[in-house]
Amino acid sequence: MTKQEISKDDRLVVRIDKQTKDAFMSRVDAEGKNASEVILHWVRDYLKSEPQQQPDLTQLYTDLEHLKRKVAVLEDEVTKKSAA
Repeated sequence: MTKQEISKDDRLVVRIDKQTKDAFMSRVDAEGKNASEVILHWVRDYLKSEPQQQPDLTQLYTDLEHLKRKVAVLEDEVTKKSAA
């Protein structure tokens, strides 16, 4: 995408503390890069990656309860064997 094409697109405004911005700009300048191009590269990489799926908390809770019951049974068996 050329600079002219980018200038026709939407803008994204991000709030950032001054210290972080200054450090970012210094590094970008030292590397001879453009801040917008670096951020755009990050965004494109992010979009290429697989979306993070949120865990099904209900299923996790069900699985946890099932495992708790199994552990309780095993603990009971161990207690009975050690008492014998």
